[in-house]
Amino acid sequence: MTAYDLIGDPVVTAACSAAAALVLLLSVAPKLREPDRFHGAVDAFRLVPTAWSRVVAIGFIGAEALAVLLLALMPLQASSALAAMGVTGLATGAVAINLVRGRRDIRCGCGGADDSMPLSAGLLGRNAVLLAVLGIAAASAAAGTGLAMSALDYAAAGFIALALLLMWLGATQLLVNAGRVRGPVRA
Repeated sequence: MTAYDLIGDPVVTAACSAAAALVLLLSVAPKLREPDRFHGAVDAFRLVPTAWSRVVAIGFIGAEALAVLLLALMPLQASSALAAMGVTGLATGAVAINLVRGRRDIRCGCGGADDSMPLSAGLLGRNAVLLAVLGIAAASAAAGTGLAMSALDYAAAGFIALALLLMWLGATQLLVNAGRVRGPVRA
C-alpha cells in the first residue's frame, strides 16, 4: 500500500480532521475564556491599527471556533479542512511577518499553556505540520472513495487522531520550554 492509496480513505480524512479539531479546540477555548488576553496578543503583533485590534481578535476567535465546529460536525468534508487551513494559515502568516520584522519577544497568542511561547521558527514549523495535516484531510476528503466506515475504522481514526494530538502537545511543550530558557516575553 502506498501513500497514494491512502488518499481518499475515510479513516485518513477522519483522523486528520479529528486531530486538527482537537488542536484548534485547545487553541480557541482559552481565547473564549479570556478574550481580552488574546486581544492583547493581537495588538502586540501590530498588524492592524490599535483601534481595529479588538474587532480583529473577536473575528479571529469566531473564525477559529467555526473551524472547530466544521471539523467536528463535517469531518469528511474538504470544506471543513479548508476553513481550518484558512484560520491556521492566517495565524501562521502573522507569526511569520513578525519574525521577519525581528519581533521575537512577543507571545504567540496561541492560547493555553503555549500562550507564553515566544515567536520562533519552531512555532512556524509546528504550524506548518498542522497545515499539512489539514491539507491531507482536505485532499483525502476531496478524493473520497465513498467507503463506509466501520466501528473498527472509527476506533483506528480515533487512535491516530490521539497520536497526532500527543505529538502536537509534545512539540508545543518543547517550544514552551525553549521559550522559558530564552527568558520572559511581553504581551
